[in-house]
Amino acid sequence: MLHCILICPNEDANAQLAVLLSRIPDLEVARVWTTYPSPDELLRAIRVRKADLVLLCLDDWAPSEAIVSSLDNAVPGLPVITFSSHDATDLLPKLMHLGIREHLRFPLNAPGLAEAIDSARRRLIAHPVAAARQSDLYTFLPAKPGVGTSTLAVSTSHALAEDLGARTLLLDCDLAAGAIRFLLRLSTSGSVVDSIKHAGNLDEDLWSQMVGTYDRLEVLHAGLLEPPSGLDLPSLERVLAMARAQYEVICVDLASSLDEFSVALMKESRRIFLVTTPEVVPLHMAKVRLASLKDLGLHDRVSLLLNRKVRNDFSDADVAKLVGLPVSYSFSNDYASVQGAILNATPVSHESALGQSILNLAQSMVPHLEVPKTPSYRRKFLEFFRQLPAHEQELTLRS
Repeated sequence: MLHCILICPNEDANAQLAVLLSRIPDLEVARVWTTYPSPDELLRAIRVRKADLVLLCLDDWAPSEAIVSSLDNAVPGLPVITFSSHDATDLLPKLMHLGIREHLRFPLNAPGLAEAIDSARRRLIAHPVAAARQSDLYTFLPAKPGVGTSTLAVSTSHALAEDLGARTLLLDCDLAAGAIRFLLRLSTSGSVVDSIKHAGNLDEDLWSQMVGTYDRLEVLHAGLLEPPSGLDLPSLERVLAMARAQYEVICVDLASSLDEFSVALMKESRRIFLVTTPEVVPLHMAKVRLASLKDLGLHDRVSLLLNRKVRNDFSDADVAKLVGLPVSYSFSNDYASVQGAILNATPVSHESALGQSILNLAQSMVPHLEVPKTPSYRRKFLEFFRQLPAHEQELTLRS
C-alpha cells in the first residue's frame, strides 16, 4: 500500500484528484491540505502518517519551492509528483534541479496520473527511502527530590535541540511537582496529562497545538500539578508512539517515586539517568533506587549522574562504592556562575566546566551528531530561570 499526501489549494483540481486517486489500486490518501503547509508541518505529517509520496500543486511557486527543498533535505529520495493549472514550462529547469521527475498539467487525465504514480512506486522499490530512525528515549530519575534533576533534564534537552540540532522533545512527568513549566515560562501550551487524555484523537495537528517551544526545543509540561487518580497506560503508549514518530530524542523528567507511570516510561528508555548529589542521604537513596530498578530488570540501563560535585566531596570511586554503580558524568557545584547568570540575565558559557559537562552528556546521547565548531549560543543552562527576589533564589537554585 502506497500512502500519499496531497497538497492542493485549487478546488477544481482537488475534486478531480479525489476521483482519480480513488481508482488507483493500493493507494491511500493519508492527508489532504487545501492550503500550503509549512515545511515543518509537512515533515511532521510525513513521519506520523508514514507517507511514501507527495502530490503537490505548484500554483503558488514560493511555498511550493520551500516544500520541495525541505523534503529534499529532510527526506531525500521521497517521490514528489507536481502539477499545475498553468503553463509551467519556465519552471521545469527548477523542478529538475530540485529532483522532481514527474510533472503533470491540469486538467489531469487518469492514465497520466496512474503512470506517474506507478513510476514513483517503481523508484521506491528500487531505491527505498531510508526509514526514519527510531527515536531514543532517556529518563532522568532523581535519587530524592531536590538533587537538581529538572535542571539537568532541561539543560541537556536544550543542548540537544539548540546546539546539536536534534529534534528533541522534553516531557515533564513529575505530575505532582514538575518545575519545567516554571523554568521555561510556558503558559498556554498543553501538558503531558492533556496528551494522555486526548490520546484517542491525537494527530500531528493536535500535537503541534499542545507542545510548547523554547528555542528549538519542544516541551510538554506537567500541567496543574494535580495528577489524576489513575493514568491509562495504553494511552501513554499511544502518546509515546506519536512522539517517537516526530523526534530524534525524547527526554523525560521523572518524579523520584517508582510509580506505575514512571516505571512504564523507564521500560521504554534507552538509558535511565539516576541523578544524585554527593551527600549521604541522596547517595543512600540512589542505592535504594538502583536496587529497585534491579528488581524490575532495568539496572543494566542505568547511568549514574553526580550533580553539584565539589573538590572536597566524595570521590567518584567513593560514590561508586556507596551506590553500587560507577559515575558516568559529574557536574560541578558552580554556584557563583549560576547566581551571576541569574542576576545578570546571561547564559552560563559552555566553556565553563558545568556547561561543558552538560554539553558532553548531550553529545553522548546523539553520537552521530557533532557540535558546531563555532556555535552561536543565545540562551543556555540557567537562563531558563527568571530573575527572582533574593529570598527565593536559593529555592530556584535547588530546583
